[in-house]
Amino acid sequence: MTRTKWALLLLGVMDLILFMMFLTDYYILFLKPTGYTIPLAINIIALAIIGFRHSRATKWWTIVGLIISIPILFFYSFIIRLEDNSYIKIHSPQHKHSVVIEYRSFTLGETTYYYNFYKTTFGLIGKHLDNQSTQMMIPGTEHPAGLGAEDALGVGSEVWITENTVRFPTWKGMKEVRLDPLESLVSAADIEAFMEKAENKEGGETITVNGNSLTVRYDQMSGQSWIDVMNDKEEGAIPRQQCSRIIADEERGYYMLEECTHRWEYMLYPMGEKD
Repeated sequence: MTRTKWALLLLGVMDLILFMMFLTDYYILFLKPTGYTIPLAINIIALAIIGFRHSRATKWWTIVGLIISIPILFFYSFIIRLEDNSYIKIHSPQHKHSVVIEYRSFTLGETTYYYNFYKTTFGLIGKHLDNQSTQMMIPGTEHPAGLGAEDALGVGSEVWITENTVRFPTWKGMKEVRLDPLESLVSAADIEAFMEKAENKEGGETITVNGNSLTVRYDQMSGQSWIDVMNDKEEGAIPRQQCSRIIADEERGYYMLEECTHRWEYMLYPMGEKD
């Protein structure tokens, strides 16, 4: 196989890999700040070199291709620069996963922050987390001095409530990012049903939320009921203890465990998220 064919083969393999990654929402993270500018430039340069090594007619077609493709490449690069995305990585306490946060802001009277999240294990390839992107708008009159995109999201104050779920205390309230949407099959409807069973003192009823196993207990002698909270190997965000009830706190948008042994309340699960 000639050098030209080898070059075309390698170029085709690279393009195919990038295309398949794009279709499946996977990205090479170090390319994110520049988009596909580098792969496009590699294609243009490689094809130009191959074209100039062949017949005169091929050289003319190569020149025409360069005249068309180079302005397109510069325009694409300009659009990427306009987006002005920034990136920061946070690591889970177990160091098994990391989350790359892509963010930008737009200000016109008020400031709107946009966030995308990517799951990565080795830091090279990132999987875009579908349905996890978020944005928040802060009116100019309410915008605190010095508040940036990372501060608005609560980067640095995040809490990993499970190995695959991180909770951010954003300026607009709590935001949970799930690295594995299938990890917790519980829904708001499941929690509502469990709350009703707890109110009816149906002992033995169990539900698992974010790695915490909740079980209704009822003592017939005293007529008292409570909820036992347990988790695997004591690694859950809520320590093993007893709580009196679960309530729906609409103001904060969370189901809350209340009147617990170690402290009054714990955030359990966001009310707005349903599977």
